[in-house]
Amino acid sequence: MKQIEAFTLGKKFGHPELNEDSMVIMPDLGYAVIDGVTDRNGTRYDDMLSGRFASRTVKRALEQFLLGRNDPDKPHLHYKGPEWLISYLRDAIRRGYEENGALAAAEANWKVRAGCTLMIAFHDDEYLEVVSVGDSGIRINGSETVQPLKPLDDVTAILRREAWHFFEAKGLPIKECDRMSGMLTWQGTRNQVAGSDTSDPAVLQIIEERSLAACRAHLPTVPDWELLELIHNGIAHGQGNFQNVTDRVLGYGGLDGFELPSKYIVTKRYPISEIDTIELFSDGYFELGAEFGTASWEEAFRQVEKEDLHKIGRYMSVKGTTEVQLTDDRTYLGIRLR
Repeated sequence: MKQIEAFTLGKKFGHPELNEDSMVIMPDLGYAVIDGVTDRNGTRYDDMLSGRFASRTVKRALEQFLLGRNDPDKPHLHYKGPEWLISYLRDAIRRGYEENGALAAAEANWKVRAGCTLMIAFHDDEYLEVVSVGDSGIRINGSETVQPLKPLDDVTAILRREAWHFFEAKGLPIKECDRMSGMLTWQGTRNQVAGSDTSDPAVLQIIEERSLAACRAHLPTVPDWELLELIHNGIAHGQGNFQNVTDRVLGYGGLDGFELPSKYIVTKRYPISEIDTIELFSDGYFELGAEFGTASWEEAFRQVEKEDLHKIGRYMSVKGTTEVQLTDDRTYLGIRLR
């Protein structure tokens, strides 16, 4: 190993303790970027919001695995393949529920589960083993990129974009466009508080119709009922119904302490002799750096912010940058082997 560069920044200005991203940096053993899923309702475990708890729990378990996997006295940490590793990390979150007296609640209600995505790269004899779940990414030698994005996010991003443009056309200031479109994206069109400024049935019908039409054009193979479930119920009330299921077109994988179908585990294996650079990153980067290193990746981040600050254009997202926070936590980890 010749060089390591690492950078992480939470999205909420002035609150680094709320950063839900984690990194594992263990030279010649392994590396990871772990992205905690933003909690839906303020649920806490070990005095941490659930996304940060999941991220930190998986980080600790992965470090223990990397340290002990070749120890003859720790057979429970010996590597038995990608599905075994994900199950091992899943069980770490599950034990966290048990320690917090919350396993039954988490089993019964996905809204209180702690979740994360992760990208892992570790040394396995003469190879680099890559194991991932979710939308964190890796780039090898500056050219081959693996980042399993989920189309489901496009549905709620389109809902936000259509709502944002509707309120903008009504002459509302940017701050209100952000707030009101965010309420619809988070809660869905059918869960707005009665009497609030986002609950007008006529307005909601227009936004629903526009969002559905745009989603149909963008995702023509997805059935209307899946699109409408997300439009009506948003991230807080609908998205969890799509996680770790295999019978929905928009299904996706996430590590949350419960069963994760193997179709959502992505694996790659590379001869280490053919690798010069390894770069891992969370989905807070909407464009990759042109070159290896934090400076290049941060320049790519600045260009995205300059072009689409509110994330309603080419980089549409379920959140945008506002006066109190960035669009997302972001993490970069670069390793130059030679």
